[in-house]
Amino acid sequence: MKRGKTILSLLLVAFFLIVSSNLLSADETRGVSGDTIKIGMIMDQTGPAAEVGIPYAKGVTNYFRYVNDTGGINGRKIKVILEDDRYTIPMAFAAFKKLVFKDKILAIMFCGGTGQNTALFKQIQDNRVPVITGSWSWTMTDPLKRYIFSPGNDNKDEVGIIMEYIVKTLKAKNPRIAIVSPDVEYGKSGVRVAEAKAKELKVELVGQEILAPGAIDATSQMLSLKRREATHVITLTTLGATLAVLKGAKSLDYAPMFFNSFHIFADEVTKIAGEAARNMYGVGAFASWFDDVEGVKDIKKVTLKYYPNMEPPNRYYVKAWISSIIAHEGIKRAGKNLTPDTFVNGLETVKGLDMKGLTGPISYSPTDHKGNSYARLYKADIEKGYFIPVTDWVKAK
Repeated sequence: MKRGKTILSLLLVAFFLIVSSNLLSADETRGVSGDTIKIGMIMDQTGPAAEVGIPYAKGVTNYFRYVNDTGGINGRKIKVILEDDRYTIPMAFAAFKKLVFKDKILAIMFCGGTGQNTALFKQIQDNRVPVITGSWSWTMTDPLKRYIFSPGNDNKDEVGIIMEYIVKTLKAKNPRIAIVSPDVEYGKSGVRVAEAKAKELKVELVGQEILAPGAIDATSQMLSLKRREATHVITLTTLGATLAVLKGAKSLDYAPMFFNSFHIFADEVTKIAGEAARNMYGVGAFASWFDDVEGVKDIKKVTLKYYPNMEPPNRYYVKAWISSIIAHEGIKRAGKNLTPDTFVNGLETVKGLDMKGLTGPISYSPTDHKGNSYARLYKADIEKGYFIPVTDWVKAK
């Protein structure tokens, strides 16, 4: 009987060890099976930022479709699962929980806007979910967060590059700079950057006008800036709201120089706004579909293979492609032993990744998760119907 009890005890110990090992393995390999890697996306598809979310989702989907058609990554195919947050924090939370606990994804692309990412910081950390964020705010990577990576620059870089361009390249005499932004986190962080940069450059920031992301009229904001004699207006809002800004300024015969952040300067503005956009510039963290660079040629080759009649997408399609290249690189470097943490470790070894003109070189480290600090200035070309570059890639100071 003693021998039987001993054997039973050993069997029970072995059973619990096996179960514990399986549970640990399941946790370590969330989103990864023998032949599949599951990646989630959280982004607006039907709300006020859908003009950003829809092309981004298409870009990620098309990139990984091509990867799968050419053999996958380390013998595994990529399954992409998209969730619509309608640009709201509650729906972003619901999407995050579904993707992590039901779909059991390895990582998330985009993860909503700045407010959504910020609200999810603790969940991302506690559940060890790598995120290649779409947020523009410097607060995504400063201070460092182990599981959050930015695919390029941030608003510190872009606002700084815009203001340096106004003062040092255009050599504007006594520029009176104003900001138009929404009363949300990415807008607030951009304003803080502009205020600091204005002090550094010793120029006057004459004020900020609040404009909601879904605004269709900005006449009162433009009237306020006209009265303050603002000569240069930096817009940090959405595409629709930017069109409202141009329309409002035109109705008041007000013609300052407009500078848009990457998130909102879209080539279609030149066609929709026409003459109202002639004096508009944009700072591009990522290249345009119309840029004559090797990386864009690669994107066109793949995209037009699947969709021969596809209309030229906006820059968020290119940003999605870049983010997907980065995710691909992290998965590849993690090797067959792919887990959320080996994925992060793989990304942290990326140094000077050549993006073939799509943006500046990408680098990460265990102490820096911002992809780069590069951007390029573009100006609206009404006759061509898109923005053309007026500088090469510039690294923010």
